[in-house]
Amino acid sequence: MIRASLLDFLNTGCLGPVRPGASMEEIVALLGEPTKAIGEPAPHATQQPYWLYGDLEISFAQPEGAAPFVEFLQIDRPERLRGAARRVAPRLMLDLHGFNARSRPTAFIRAVTEIDKVSVCLVDIAQYPAVTVHVGEEMEINFDLGADDPVETLPPLAAYVQRLDGDARWQDLYVYDPRCRTSQRAREETWPGRYAPFTLTGRDYLAALER
Repeated sequence: MIRASLLDFLNTGCLGPVRPGASMEEIVALLGEPTKAIGEPAPHATQQPYWLYGDLEISFAQPEGAAPFVEFLQIDRPERLRGAARRVAPRLMLDLHGFNARSRPTAFIRAVTEIDKVSVCLVDIAQYPAVTVHVGEEMEINFDLGADDPVETLPPLAAYVQRLDGDARWQDLYVYDPRCRTSQRAREETWPGRYAPFTLTGRDYLAALER
């Protein structure tokens, strides 16, 4: 059984030895065969390989002429994360350090040792109120508010951030291999500058809650 730490995951992007960039063979050696597998490796693939291990999901990139490697790790269904630890895959136990489905964005921001690596986007891709905490370029932690009206311009900051931090629900967590195109990068390349007015540093997000 592998024992990993959610705090370490937030700061390193690795679940113990399970990491972005690992090969399929390394993942099988660590976690065994997936509970469910979608797609298959090239050259026969009709869909990019995607492996499910309980609450842990793994997507594989398939570079031309090279072996597949882990494109991203995803912790899904945070509502199942409760207690001191959770088995997120048959062979992987995750120490939660007090985190659970009700944990606020502030808890994740404060858990990152290098806070200057943190940025926070206050809307989703359709500009509805949401929170995405980015740690560097490789990690994103998504929080959802459900149905609401889209935000055209940033509302008064302190009240808006207080509302988001109180109402947002943890949805999922992704960490990408640096070679891969993250959703943050894809969004910026598709709509340059569109989300900049809605993006704060981690320090500014925390400061807005203190006003």
